Amino acid sequence: MADFHPICPKCDKVMDRGHLPDALDHVSFVLAKWVPGMPEERRFLGGIKVHADDGIPVAAYRCPGCGYVEFYARPA
Repeated sequence: MADFHPICPKCDKVMDRGHLPDALDHVSFVLAKWVPGMPEERRFLGGIKVHADDGIPVAAYRCPGCGYVEFYARPA
C-alpha cells in the first residue's frame, strides 16, 4: 500500500496514511485487521475468535483538509 494515495471524495485533497492500533492487552498493541465473515464469540473469556492468517491489515487515510477518514484493507 506504499504507493496508494487516495483523494478525498469530499474536498479533492490527497489523503494522509495512518493506522489503527488495536489493544492486545493493556501493555501491547497490534494493527487492526479486516477479517471476512461474521464474528464468532468465544465462550469462556469473552471477545471474539480470530484466526491470525485470515486478517488483512487495515490502513486509515485521513484528509488534511476536512478530516474525513477512509479505511482500506488491501493485501500486500
